[in-house]
Amino acid sequence: MNERQERSASDDLALIRSMMEAGRRRAAFDGTHLIIWGTVLTLAYLGQYLLAYGYIPGSTLWVWLPLGIVGTVFSVLHDRRRCALDHSDIAVKAYSGAWSAVGITMILHFSFALASDALDPKVITILACGVIAAAFHVIALATDVRQLRLVSAGWWAIMVFMTTQKELAPEILLVLSGASALLIVLPGQLMKRLVNSEAKPKSATEG
Repeated sequence: MNERQERSASDDLALIRSMMEAGRRRAAFDGTHLIIWGTVLTLAYLGQYLLAYGYIPGSTLWVWLPLGIVGTVFSVLHDRRRCALDHSDIAVKAYSGAWSAVGITMILHFSFALASDALDPKVITILACGVIAAAFHVIALATDVRQLRLVSAGWWAIMVFMTTQKELAPEILLVLSGASALLIVLPGQLMKRLVNSEAKPKSATEG
């Protein structure tokens, strides 16, 4: 085997290893949390829209609080059913770190804005879109799922759109509800499909 053939074989082996590693990273989580919380946000924004026009009684708190509790319960139950994840895995670190950063950022902003009577719905909406976009961008890099880059671009586009609006009409809540379904729930289903498709060949090989 000459030097050129050896280099080609080496490159092929490196590519195969890279693909296997990418598959392992994608399998580190199955997208269920995205489906759960994407559904929570979809329903919460829709409920807030209905509340804004008086179609349902109550307050914003009573729209978000029950859905948040339901989302938390389903997430905990899902984690208990799954095998323990390898927290040294880069995908697990990226996924956990990205969404933890989203949660910490939003909680800090909401808490201090509320305490100082400076809560601005437009600012919190723009901030939410920006950090969600950043989270998907990090996960896309960690899992090598290119479609997630389009998801992050979608959230950044919504952020830009919100920034250009002088005032946020209640109809914006419908935009955010639809975005949560298309740009959180669907990516979760994509990740679940990828994990399932990669698990089938593996189980067939083991059998």
